[in-house]
Amino acid sequence: MVGLQWGDEGKGKIVDYLAGGFDAVARFNGGSNAGHTVVIGDSKHTFHLVPSGALKGKQLLIGAGVAVDPAVLAEELSLLPGEARERLLVDGRCSLVTPVDKEFDVKVEEARGESAIGTTRRGIGPSYAVRALRLSPRVSDLVAGFDFRALTRFYEELSLDTSGIGPWAAEASELLRGVAGDVAQRVTDVTGAGGSVLFEASQGTLLDLLHGSYPYVTATHTTSSYIPAALGISPRLAGEPLGVMKCYSTRVGAGPFPTEIGGPQAESLRGLGKEYGATTGRPRRVGWLDIVALRYAVRLNGVEEVAVTKLDVLSQVKDVKVCTAYKLQGSEITDFQRASGRLDEVEPVFESPFSLHGADFGAGLPPGGKQFVGYVEEQLGVTVKVVSHGEERSRTIEL
Repeated sequence: MVGLQWGDEGKGKIVDYLAGGFDAVARFNGGSNAGHTVVIGDSKHTFHLVPSGALKGKQLLIGAGVAVDPAVLAEELSLLPGEARERLLVDGRCSLVTPVDKEFDVKVEEARGESAIGTTRRGIGPSYAVRALRLSPRVSDLVAGFDFRALTRFYEELSLDTSGIGPWAAEASELLRGVAGDVAQRVTDVTGAGGSVLFEASQGTLLDLLHGSYPYVTATHTTSSYIPAALGISPRLAGEPLGVMKCYSTRVGAGPFPTEIGGPQAESLRGLGKEYGATTGRPRRVGWLDIVALRYAVRLNGVEEVAVTKLDVLSQVKDVKVCTAYKLQGSEITDFQRASGRLDEVEPVFESPFSLHGADFGAGLPPGGKQFVGYVEEQLGVTVKVVSHGEERSRTIEL
């Protein structure tokens, strides 16, 4: 399960909805800079590290590609039933986010000045960077008693405060000692016994470190091809990707956003969709659906089936638009990659190919919804398998 836009596609709800048909849910990338929200009745649950299958009683696996913040993990586990911890396995090869990484994140972002990319300042980027420098402890290293001298010298050269490392390490190792293990082997065991695993991505395709709108991207990879590498499993076990897309576009932080809208129209759409970050609470930038970018994401992930979220929001909007091409220096471009280095210069070409205004989802997918589904399938060459029309778990339609 991968996001096809700039994140915030509603992946948490889709994972929760589908998790009942799987034996385990494995998170394979990112860190606590992402939030997946699940709503059941009047209860709202936001997961930053724990896989979104937590409320379905499934095995919960955090793969080696995830940057683990022990403080966030401890907080999430404290809000779940006690048996959730017994179902959790954190790969010993996971990178760790230390308190100093968070301070490092703030310094780097401030150093960018006007070019700041708008990180959540949760220390994810520095955690991956220091891991690449071979200085950072992994989960297994911390549990075994990591020697922090080289790391603290490095941090001190950058004038970062390392005084909290010792107490942090003691608490983190105590938490992780009981949940650390080999996620790759667990996935292999589950599938080898005839079971199934749902792989959960954080962030979205357009934020991928290599293939997204660099440098305004996240610090890791977000596409389906990263699953085997991030989990340490055979590509044969990765299965078929399900892409999740919102019926309009949003983006958090800085960076190009071709279909962005502003003013009262943006405020209205943001309010209708409750577009505020699950992790930071920041208002998300909003815009119309971008077929050019989605077509690129579908190709990059090898997606043949998609889940569409928040379709009910468009039922409250009179004049819905869709971007079908970009105009750059008088020419129309329909290939996202061709425009990727100049996304801040393109002018979106809009159409209004459907209307859901006033649509009622009480008796299933309304005519306007069917029109939307048909349009998406035709434009992207995919099959829409799931439609979400509200936050609550029950407000979901399988096609």
